[in-house]
Amino acid sequence: MRFSTGLTFAAALLGVDACAEHSKQPSRHHTHSVGASSSAAASPVTTLTLAPSSKAVTSLAVTTSLAAATTFSTQTKSVKTISSSTSSAAAATSTTASSSGLTDDQQNALDAQNSARSDVGSAALVWDADLAAEAQTWAEHLVSVGDLVHSDVSNEGENLYMGYDSNPFVNAANLWIDEKSSYSGEVISETNYMTFGHYTQIVWSSTTNVGMGSATDSNGAVYVVARYSPPGNMIGEAAY
Repeated sequence: MRFSTGLTFAAALLGVDACAEHSKQPSRHHTHSVGASSSAAASPVTTLTLAPSSKAVTSLAVTTSLAAATTFSTQTKSVKTISSSTSSAAAATSTTASSSGLTDDQQNALDAQNSARSDVGSAALVWDADLAAEAQTWAEHLVSVGDLVHSDVSNEGENLYMGYDSNPFVNAANLWIDEKSSYSGEVISETNYMTFGHYTQIVWSSTTNVGMGSATDSNGAVYVVARYSPPGNMIGEAAY
């Protein structure tokens, strides 16, 4: 996630972690990895690293204006947004395309996020081809560096994920949405977003568009990147 304070913060956490940014700037969520471990790389400016706590089943990396990553025993999740990917084109592993032009996996991921938004009264997100193309490019970059790190884009929210599965888009979306149990509608601050930042970016009321991309490395690890516009997780505001 990103903060708008001019400083860059990075946090690598185990378990369900999320990030948020400062005043009116998007925060981004970090990456989740399954069956593989990823290290968090902080953005250049200033880096604050939180020692990860050892939680067995899931690990989540959260970044604020910086890049952070975490490892899952089976899945890795990364979110970058505060205002909180498979190697080939943004297509999911699923090869069947829907009437919307999306693969089944992409459509299911979009539907899952819109269902979560509907539950809290937020309007449905629209799939954005430009955001998907940007997400695809970054997913391919993650494969090249072999790590879950956030981009330095400041006007979009970003969630990251890494896992070994056949439906990476919807699995990533569902993993992020699982953070719902940690959020009770509170205002986002610099310190409280670590457990729900991925979820709050998904349901952020003023976010209207989403695009996702994925890329797969030589070992079969799938990196998923989701980009959101306008970004969510603004410090001093609630998600809905």
